[in-house]
Amino acid sequence: MIEQIHIKDFAIIEKLTIPLKEGFNVLTGETGAGKSIIVDAIGVLLKDKVVASDLVKHGKNEAKVEVVLNKVSSEEFDQETLIFKRVFNLQGKSRCYINDSAYTTSTFTRILSKLINIHGQHEHTYLLRSEKHLEFFDTIAGLKEDVKAFNELYNESETLKKETEKLKSELITKKQRAELLSFQINEIKSAKLKESEEEELNEQRNILKNVMKLKELAENSFSLLYGNKNSVYESISKVLSYLNELCKFDPKVENSKSLVESAFNLIEEAVYLLRKTKESYEPDPLTLEKVEERLTLINKLKSKYGNTIREILNYAEEAEKELNSISISEEQLINKEKKLNELKEKVEVLAKSLSEKRKKIAKIIEKEIIEELKFLGFSHALFEIRINEKPLSQDGKDEVEFYFSSNPGQPPKPLSKVASGGELSRLMLALKCVELKLAKKDIKSMTLIFDEIDAGVSGSVAENIGRRLKELAKFHQVLCVTHLPQIAAMADNHLKVEKTVVDEKTVVELRELTESERKQEIARMLSGKITESSLFHAQELLESQ
Repeated sequence: MIEQIHIKDFAIIEKLTIPLKEGFNVLTGETGAGKSIIVDAIGVLLKDKVVASDLVKHGKNEAKVEVVLNKVSSEEFDQETLIFKRVFNLQGKSRCYINDSAYTTSTFTRILSKLINIHGQHEHTYLLRSEKHLEFFDTIAGLKEDVKAFNELYNESETLKKETEKLKSELITKKQRAELLSFQINEIKSAKLKESEEEELNEQRNILKNVMKLKELAENSFSLLYGNKNSVYESISKVLSYLNELCKFDPKVENSKSLVESAFNLIEEAVYLLRKTKESYEPDPLTLEKVEERLTLINKLKSKYGNTIREILNYAEEAEKELNSISISEEQLINKEKKLNELKEKVEVLAKSLSEKRKKIAKIIEKEIIEELKFLGFSHALFEIRINEKPLSQDGKDEVEFYFSSNPGQPPKPLSKVASGGELSRLMLALKCVELKLAKKDIKSMTLIFDEIDAGVSGSVAENIGRRLKELAKFHQVLCVTHLPQIAAMADNHLKVEKTVVDEKTVVELRELTESERKQEIARMLSGKITESSLFHAQELLESQ
């Protein structure tokens, strides 16, 4: 519940603290005193988008609105006391804080809207948001536990669905990886690579590409060495013959002769080898084509698997190890898909059951709300709960929207199109009262703010509204802005707003009324001025509660 509201430099309010209590709080004051501005200040805390610069008091740089809540029951926080603060500046920016920690506007408003609801002429109206109708309806219908059970089963199904899709994706990935590795291994193995063959192939290619030039060089070399008349071979033969003659006369020449004989033998061997070499130099385009193809294949494999043949072969070895380690079993997937199908069937059955319960109790709730609306002054009210089917989600397969008509002969229409501020406040009151009647155990305490709920009503209807607000305040903190003494007289805490002029400045003030002050205020509300007669009737009104 709200313990205090602090407003600073907001619109015409310079500084104001509003103390609230448990139960039924009323806010009264003359027309134009600033009651609606106070509700507006609370309302901007619940809006995602506001024109911040329009909210700042003239002559100030920023405005601040803060609410202090205690006895908080919130999923997001463990603390019992929470302070929600929003600051607006002239540049059009706003900053949001919860217990002095900064939050995004959307998170701030989402959390606070679970703790405070405003119902009236203001923009933030819980009932105008049709997406909230299903949640509200389930609370009134006492179906929260059913929805919770369905939600758990649905979430279990969605979790298993994600696990199944993930496992299926992993199996596909594994299969694709295994296929790729098998292809790569086969591609490398079928090439039958040898570590040294690239160098040999390059050498062979160089020879085949230059065979005519090599043949010419070999032929010339052979001719000079052996084939010509004055070849090296023939010249050394002559030298050797001269040295043989010399050795007959001079033994010292024997060493020279031995060296020349060695050279002659080497020349003979060279001639033999050179002859074979020059005879091998013949054009062979088919062999050259095969060599080029082989080198192209090796380069292709190098571009995929490594810079050298050794690296390619290593890649194939590692790929085989990885392939052997990949385990592909569809048994787990089959089991999960079987369980998922079973869960889906259960979800469908439970969704159908939940939908049937909603449709059955909707008629009861419609009747109760229409009766409550009559009690609150809508003698010809029509109220419908329309349930349509939607795609299955965590709250079932139903889409709920409230339809309303307060005028005779007019068909019910969506609330956002037909309900005025005062009507919407009374409709919300009717809904909350039916909620209390049908689903007390599911009610979660929050602060309900009603503005202009008494618009266009008086007499017994006003008294009925007051009684319903009083009953509602047993379960929720209620704040009501009212002009009716019948409602104000039933309050547990009476606050009065006054607007005065001090030093040519408009000042909005608020007081928590004592019993005597309260009597005077109700007397003023009864007759417009305080007289002995109005004081007497005020006392009667207070004592009758």
